[in-house]
Amino acid sequence: MSGGEWVARNEPQFEAITAAGAYPLLNSMFEQDEFELNIDVLFEFGLRRTPDDVGAMIGNSR
Repeated sequence: MSGGEWVARNEPQFEAITAAGAYPLLNSMFEQDEFELNIDVLFEFGLRRTPDDVGAMIGNSR
């Protein structure tokens, strides 16, 4: 599935989140013309955070 296909498939969820108004910073980002939702960048961002989060959980359980 391409990034564009993923965005199209999940568009109803994005619209529900923005319509709820619970995330004003996220809404303001979507309103900017230069903002582009890049799935590859988001995926890599999440992968880089996973070891940090697991490390924090291990440190907290000691």
